[in-house]
Amino acid sequence: MKDDEFIRNKVPMTKEEVRAISLDKLHLSDKKTMLDIGSGTGSVSMQAALEFPQLQVVAIEKNPDAIQINQTNLKHFQIENLQLIKGDAPKDLPEKIFDSIFVGGSSGELSGIIDYAYQHLEKSGHLVLNFILNENATTAIDYLEKSSFTDLDVIQVAVSKWYHLGPGHYFKPQNPTIIISAKKGED
Repeated sequence: MKDDEFIRNKVPMTKEEVRAISLDKLHLSDKKTMLDIGSGTGSVSMQAALEFPQLQVVAIEKNPDAIQINQTNLKHFQIENLQLIKGDAPKDLPEKIFDSIFVGGSSGELSGIIDYAYQHLEKSGHLVLNFILNENATTAIDYLEKSSFTDLDVIQVAVSKWYHLGPGHYFKPQNPTIIISAKKGED
């Protein structure tokens, strides 16, 4: 999905190229449930819900402006397989098991969110986390390396888009994004 398909305001949004990679790392094609923690505009959860209609998606967000944008986009795209929760992670996260969990925002609760993910992922379930701050990514990597998660993978995506500038063109850079993925072990 293109970024301009979403109704937005100043709420941060996972950009389309980063969204595509993150969704791929969630391995959703044969999954039934997905959780989006810190959904922002809802671009990840909504694209997942639209591309994988068999998927039941739950998204949690605490920012009132983001909740409003999520609700507007849910109506705009006529999405029926997505439940939006207004709340804080991890304390307001549902007591439910998920096939895949995406973390787009953690608000300083990263270790609690990763613990929740391990306890609430199916065996072999996938966890994907996105960060723009190196410190948050490093904290997540350190925590995941000490956990029972397996297949830890870390990439940084730096996207630049082609724009017109006067008589010429240039590549306008977006924020580099660190994408971390891991898998719950079989134990």
